Amino acid sequence: MAKFEYVQPNDATKLIKTADLAAVADGLRQGSLAILPTETGYLLAALATSIPAVERAFRVKRRDFAKVMHVACSSLSMAARAGQISPPARRLLGQFTPGPLSVIVNQTELLPDRLVTLNNTVGLRIPDHPATLQVISELGSPVTATSLNESGSAPGALSSFDLDSLDWSAEEVVFVVPDDAAIRYPAASTLVRVTGDEPEVLREGPVTRAEIRRLADGGDS
Repeated sequence: MAKFEYVQPNDATKLIKTADLAAVADGLRQGSLAILPTETGYLLAALATSIPAVERAFRVKRRDFAKVMHVACSSLSMAARAGQISPPARRLLGQFTPGPLSVIVNQTELLPDRLVTLNNTVGLRIPDHPATLQVISELGSPVTATSLNESGSAPGALSSFDLDSLDWSAEEVVFVVPDDAAIRYPAASTLVRVTGDEPEVLREGPVTRAEIRRLADGGDS
């Protein structure tokens, strides 16, 4: 049975204590998983540069290995290490993140050529939660941005989710940062491909197609 270590964020700042931060980041570096809050639900975080860690996240979710996971970054500079951030991608990330937007761009050499990348592209997002950004920044590397749910089922609040329903390793220690109040959008993040001249909306979510088009045409949001 996996052991879940709960780390409570501060009610006011939504940050976690320094000692807890070090423990969560160290666990991720060593290949463990973490459950982190975002504005669209919880993500199952694994060190995205580690194939064994990412494979563990796939197994926990019972996810098809052919369905690559996007990655979460803490800043534009980290995103630029994982993907080739063109001016249109930079404008989108700069305007709508931290927040419910994921962009698909051409990858760099930082990430492995499978599991979190597809056809030389990678999906990037910068989630909107202080503790989650704090953990990713401390780790110094992107993490998987896959939702906390068994593949094929709907994600939701941690308070209504049975963690034991997932396929954890028996000896696994999983850090959990609970904050159901952080979930502000019922839909998944908007997904935009930015590998050509024009942004292509693949999945409309909280950031609307009209907002993306307005920004692409030179206006503000």
